Amino acid sequence: MRLGIRTKLWLDLFIFLAFLVSMQPALTGVSLHEWFTTAIIATFVVHILGQWHWILAVGRRFFHRWFHVSRLNFVLDLILFLAMTTVFVSGFVISRDVLPFLGIEVEPSFFWRRIHDLSANLTLLVVAIHVGLHWDWVVGAVKRYAFGWWPRLRVRSKTQTVS
Repeated sequence: MRLGIRTKLWLDLFIFLAFLVSMQPALTGVSLHEWFTTAIIATFVVHILGQWHWILAVGRRFFHRWFHVSRLNFVLDLILFLAMTTVFVSGFVISRDVLPFLGIEVEPSFFWRRIHDLSANLTLLVVAIHVGLHWDWVVGAVKRYAFGWWPRLRVRSKTQTVS
């Protein structure tokens, strides 16, 4: 599945903003936090599937050069994937609403609560680095697709004369 740049932009912005909101369960309450992050999982899967061609391409040539930006992105994305998967799994294990709704009862566990908190904080750090490494793409895509309708202002250079 290949996604267009506009679709990637809106999908990525949704994931980013949803992740920031989900990092503060006090904003939404625990129940809405759980259901909201469950919806984020589907969006996260679409994001990964939309990048699958890049994942395979970089994975195939990972050891061909000692250092390259795509290798750094690949490793960072792998860490991000593992951290987010840990957040999702541990979140389900400590769930008070989603799993009981599905008929699955779990015992509260301090261990899994701690894993959830640590992996969420690690994910926040890795997301910040991820966004920083892709900042040029984000700015370019936002300028082109989010504000593409905005009238372009033309600035005259000093060498141009006013007629």
